[in-house]
Formats: sequence, structure tokens, C-alpha cells
Amino acid sequence: MQVTQEQIAALLKLQAIDSECARLNKQLDELPQKMAILDVRHKKAALAEKRRTIVGMHKDTQTQLAHAEGEDADLARKSKVAQDLIDTAGGDYRSITLHSKELSGYQKRRDTLVDEIAGYKEKLAQMEKLEGEIDTIEASLCAKEEKLIAEYRAKGGEILARVNQFKPERDRMVAFVNDQKLLATYERIAKAKGGVALSALNENACTVCRTTFDHSRVLGLRAESPLSVCPSCGRLMVVDKKYRG
Repeated sequence: MQVTQEQIAALLKLQAIDSECARLNKQLDELPQKMAILDVRHKKAALAEKRRTIVGMHKDTQTQLAHAEGEDADLARKSKVAQDLIDTAGGDYRSITLHSKELSGYQKRRDTLVDEIAGYKEKLAQMEKLEGEIDTIEASLCAKEEKLIAEYRAKGGEILARVNQFKPERDRMVAFVNDQKLLATYERIAKAKGGVALSALNENACTVCRTTFDHSRVLGLRAESPLSVCPSCGRLMVVDKKYRG
């Protein structure tokens, strides 16, 4: 591959810079605060789901309570009407018997409703207590998240600042290479090979994948000095110029 020694030197420097930046970015990804933030957010999401469930149950229970109280109020009205009819029935035994039976049925149902209404109110009180507990836990998680984010930004900011310090030098190396096709090849291989696009021929082996080559293959690689491609791993392979010819 026809490249200059200066271009190879720039590519090697570029790879060194990219490797260091990759190492720093890995540090950034592995900051304990990042995982802690994700854990807090997972807990907040679970808490929000629990809140939605409780809010739904609270709404349903309020509807049931309103229905029970409405039925009780209606029965109270009917009971009054029945009692008034009994009071004004005089000696009408049949009317008194009929309305007394109605009144007894109304009262029996109202006695049941007393327990139902009390149960609904107790259930509402329990859910309101749970909502209060959720509010407390959520506030604690939010405070913890804010603290972790501040720590992550501080530590992550330091790492990113170090990454950004390499940018001018990287841009300078790209300018030194000054070959868009070669740079595109470097970037493509680096992406495919875990950030390591360059290898070298050491005696009869690739310095990265460690594959050894026979004499004829080595001669072919040396003929392409100063830059070839590893037949095994496909990385750009630096071949010392002393092997040319």
C-alpha cells in the first residue's frame, strides 16, 4: 500500500489516541454513579407503577363508596316514606303489615351497607396511607438521584475533559494522514476490530492476532511495505521499510 512513513506514524499516533479515549470512555461507562442512577430510576419506575395501581384502586373504591352511600340515602328516604305510611295507616292492618315488611327489608339492607361503607372507608384510609408512604419513598429516591447525578457529572466531567484534550491532537493526526480513503479504511477496521485497526509484521507473525505466515506470504507482505493488510485478521499491517524488495 503506497503510504508515507509520516502517514504511518500519524496513523499509529491516531490509534494510540483512540485507544486512550476508548479507555476513558469505558471508565465513564463504568462509573458506579451511573449504575446507581439506573438502579434508582428502576425503583422510581416500579414505584410509579405501584402508584398507578393504587390510584386506580382508590378511584374504584371511591365509586363503590359513593354508590353504597347513595343506596343508603335512598333506603333512608324509602324507610321514612314507609314509616309515614305506617303512622298514618290507622287501623288498616294490611297496610301496616305491608309497609312494616318493606321497612324491615330496607333496614336489613341498611345494616349490611353500614359494614360495606365502613369497609370502603377503611380501604380508602389504607390506600391513602400507602400513597403517603410512596410520596416519602419517591422524595427520598429523587434526592438520591439528584446527588448521584451531581457526582456523575463531576467525575464524568473530569473524564470527558481529558477525552476532549485529545481532540486537537487527533485532528492534527488526521490532517497528517490527509487521505480520506485511508482514514475511512482505518475507521471501518477500528469499528469492526474493537478499536484496534493497526497491527505490524513481526518476523513472520501479526502482532495483534498472532497468526504466523509461511515464507512466501511473508515475502508478499514485505513487498507491500510499508503498509499491507493482515491476511488473517484484516487489520492494516505496518511492514518495516527495511523489508521492501
